[in-house]
Amino acid sequence: MKAIYWNIRGIANSPSSLALKRLILLHKPDFIFIAEPWMNFNQFPATWLHRLGFKLFSFNTRDHLLPNLWCICSLYLDPILIDSDSQEVTFTINLNNTTLFLSTIYASTSNIKRKELWHKLSTL
Repeated sequence: MKAIYWNIRGIANSPSSLALKRLILLHKPDFIFIAEPWMNFNQFPATWLHRLGFKLFSFNTRDHLLPNLWCICSLYLDPILIDSDSQEVTFTINLNNTTLFLSTIYASTSNIKRKELWHKLSTL
């Protein structure tokens, strides 16, 4: 299983989406995690991802703010969301009769909030 995590700092511009496409074609990941996409996923062309063999399966929740962590996977995978908040998305995936629990993190710069995150992850 391969994954790419990229703090892209804006995905709507052509250089960023082209660089992402090149990374996908070069490394052929199973998962892609995009931090700081700076746009609503509904505005991102879903057909672009689909043509590359990927789909959005989750994103983090941040109250009234746009998600800043997108979770994308290969079309043949079916992750099951366990939890999501402003700093993480946690899910399971079954591969070769083995269930994996995975979290992708976009942690706060606040020590207090990071401690809350690690406490939450340890209870999950």
